[in-house]
Amino acid sequence: MLKQFFLSSTLMISAVGAGFAADLPAYPAPAMYDPVPVYNWTGFYVGGLIGGVNADFKNNIPANPGPTGDAGGFTIGAQVGYNHQLNSNWAIGAEADISFQDIEGSSSRGSFEEDWMGTIRLRGGYTFSRYFVYATAGVAFTHRDASVTGSGSGDDTIAGFTGGAGVEGKLNDRWSAKLEYLYVDVPDDSFSAGTATVVGGSSNHVGRIGLNYHF
Repeated sequence: MLKQFFLSSTLMISAVGAGFAADLPAYPAPAMYDPVPVYNWTGFYVGGLIGGVNADFKNNIPANPGPTGDAGGFTIGAQVGYNHQLNSNWAIGAEADISFQDIEGSSSRGSFEEDWMGTIRLRGGYTFSRYFVYATAGVAFTHRDASVTGSGSGDDTIAGFTGGAGVEGKLNDRWSAKLEYLYVDVPDDSFSAGTATVVGGSSNHVGRIGLNYHF
């Protein structure tokens, strides 16, 4: 009798529980924890850049000072580099780039132009989330053309200091975009333009954006 009672009670409780469960509203399953992705900057990359340049000329074309003052132009080029993630918050790297630019000045006796620039730089800084905030410094090579009326033309390439800062952000595991500022010192130096000697240099401020592909 007792055995039959327990059996009947068990069947009744099971039936009531099943019916109650059927009447319960459906709730979505709790979401799984989805951590913020951790981006690692180690590896090689290549990319392109575009921006603007402002130059403060310090030139002297013989017998007639100039061009001096400010001149602005555009810049477009390409870059290649390597980063190494030191730990979760710090990274270092090296980058080389070459860019064409349009910086021109003139005086009554001639003209002066800086038409391309290349840099080799170290960079290092702080990484967080998907961002890399860095300082950079190295050497810049600037190509200069000059033309002097009645004397001829000439060109040379001169090395100077460059330094600046930037921020780069990962768009995904393969692509990143950066915003960068560089100061470039083009030393005063003499070179021949035909039979004349031209002394020229400038202080350049470069702002540019870049897009990189990471291997």
